[in-house]
Amino acid sequence: MEKGKKSTKKKVEVKEEKKEVKKPEKIYYATSEQKDLKSFAIVIVVVLVCVGIIYLATRAFVTKDLFKKEETKQDTVQEAVQVNYDKAIVGNMLDKPETTYYVMVYDTEGKFMSDMSILLSQYNAKEKHSHVYTVDLANKLNKDYYDAENENVNAKSVEEFKFGDITLVKVNKGKVDKYITDYDKMKKELGLE
Repeated sequence: MEKGKKSTKKKVEVKEEKKEVKKPEKIYYATSEQKDLKSFAIVIVVVLVCVGIIYLATRAFVTKDLFKKEETKQDTVQEAVQVNYDKAIVGNMLDKPETTYYVMVYDTEGKFMSDMSILLSQYNAKEKHSHVYTVDLANKLNKDYYDAENENVNAKSVEEFKFGDITLVKVNKGKVDKYITDYDKMKKELGLE
């Protein structure tokens, strides 16, 4: 080579490429039982989804209670809890919270029903009056205490009570104070004459 000339030889770099050795892919073969099981599972899921959709559609469009769930429960509870505190049964007519009160005992389906109802409404219309409870002798719980022929006007306890067609009982501190069976005397006792 001559001095002054540069060598035109190029260096050839040899790059060695590393080739990754690929593992052979695993091939899975499904048996016919596995295929049947897979298709069965898909069918079950589709059926469950369809049943759910039908259920929701029925609640939303037919019964219309899907979005009114709380209101329905509240309405039911309100209807079931209505209690009339002015009515009593013979067994607890001496156990009321007031110190002095009256108990009107009569058959709400009997012949004196209108007379006693008028008497009760007139008395309750007064400005100052004691509380009045009513005991219906037509009620099954009270029927055993009705005996018009053997009425006990001297009864002092629940076990001794035997009522006729109409009775007004004045209770004071849980004890029978007056026992009235005459309509005119009831009016006088209640101050309605």
